[in-house]
Amino acid sequence: MHFLDARRGVNPYELADVRRPHVFVFTVDMIPPEFHREPSPCRGAMRMPAWDALVADSVCFDNAFSVSPLCGPSRASLFTGRYPYITVNEERAHDGAEVELRADDPIYPDYLKAAGYVMGHVGKSHIGTASFMRVFGESCSPWNRWAPPLYDDPEYHEYLRGLGVDGFRLARKIQGVATDGESVGNLYGGWLEQDDGESFPMAGTYPHYLVERALSTLRSLRGRGDEGQACYLQLDLFAPHQPFMIPSGMEDREQVLREDVPLPPGYVSWQERGFGGAGPEPKIYTTYERSWGLFDQRVARDYQIANMLQMEVIDAALARFVGGLKELGLYEESVVLLTADHGEMNLERGLVDKGVYGHPKVARIPMCLKLPGCERRGLHVDTDVSLLDVAPTLLGMAGVCPCARLDGTSLLDLMATPGAERETPFVFEAGWHVAPNPAVAIHGRSAEGHFRYVYNASSFIDELYDLDDPCHVNHIDNADLSHVRRAMRVRLASVVNGDARWRCYRQAFELDRAEDLPSKAGDRQMFIPE
Repeated sequence: MHFLDARRGVNPYELADVRRPHVFVFTVDMIPPEFHREPSPCRGAMRMPAWDALVADSVCFDNAFSVSPLCGPSRASLFTGRYPYITVNEERAHDGAEVELRADDPIYPDYLKAAGYVMGHVGKSHIGTASFMRVFGESCSPWNRWAPPLYDDPEYHEYLRGLGVDGFRLARKIQGVATDGESVGNLYGGWLEQDDGESFPMAGTYPHYLVERALSTLRSLRGRGDEGQACYLQLDLFAPHQPFMIPSGMEDREQVLREDVPLPPGYVSWQERGFGGAGPEPKIYTTYERSWGLFDQRVARDYQIANMLQMEVIDAALARFVGGLKELGLYEESVVLLTADHGEMNLERGLVDKGVYGHPKVARIPMCLKLPGCERRGLHVDTDVSLLDVAPTLLGMAGVCPCARLDGTSLLDLMATPGAERETPFVFEAGWHVAPNPAVAIHGRSAEGHFRYVYNASSFIDELYDLDDPCHVNHIDNADLSHVRRAMRVRLASVVNGDARWRCYRQAFELDRAEDLPSKAGDRQMFIPE
């Protein structure tokens, strides 16, 4: 038996004698499903050769999801392999709310470091810097806010000076409109130029800067470690999260995308309905429409195009990163994980960004795992997976078995039986962001399809989506699917009754949705301990 802290005897784990592969994790932030799921007009029009090449070398999990729609909670689930007790991002948290991981909660890189890996990280944290500095060293500089330090990162500005770049500004802005329909609203970024009006190069964008830092960090790790010692390097980009920062030189690509890609059908139908819902809709969506809704079609169009161009900027950065791994002779026999923290609405119902609701678009993420030797390359797995599954996967490949509970399942085990339904569904939870909306969602399959059910504790209206339907219709009141709704509610009832962490929803859920649940007598105030 081993311990992360041998002096205190805490966080025990077992360690197997295995050949430990190099591990490289590349994450993006807030990516729309139509950017990584085929087919879609967006995916078909964008140029993403590096992404496509890595996907072709990987096992792809076509139904991958986050367990939270927010950066901080979602990243906490990724790093711990456990459901997060963080339910809000730091910048919007109430006093006393958990916004960082507790000091004594290990993250899976803790175990990899203890197993002998040399460790490196570049980019975003958003779960607190203490955990990262403990694992990756005192010189690690992860930022712990939602936005990157574009304006106050001295190393970035030194990097720009090295490129001969004289600062930057937005030559064209994507500016929303306030709820009064006239005042200036949210800034969503735009197109860059240098402060002197000169063109701004692709290499000067923040994703490319982070890639260069990551490759520099990797070269340093290789110099520090013994020959044959395994490396772990994680690169957490901020993009394509807005505010978009589009460099010069993409004018032709912008024109092509404007000609080839129409506005999303979900946006067009929202306009045609007079900016109303297509059916039953919890109030939380209206709240977000008032906050971030792009009612002006010209602004919406700019947002859509900039989002796609930002993804092409990322692809060029990914090409540089993978190229660096190949130059160092590390790519072929390494594990490379490509994923994201959560999804993005990208104009569905006029909404952008994410939100504390259970819509499939804020939950879907890419999940591609390149194995050593590109083993099982091209395999597509239909089984539902989540970010909870990353920790047990990478720890298992490193021969590490923590004694503490992990909520995920190794992706290696899940790919053994593609299409099989998980024995226990993972739970998606929304909390507080623009507004509070305590909600939980689960998945299930039936003869009618693959469904996502959302219980909204602060609304009379729940959601039921067919995950294979790109139109994202809420079927909660569909009489033909009432038996599916009932089965999903029964399944959720078993979850909230069987796990103490979800007991906070139990009483409200069983009272609010009693029509679909077996009658239950007894003391609901839990006077008698269970």
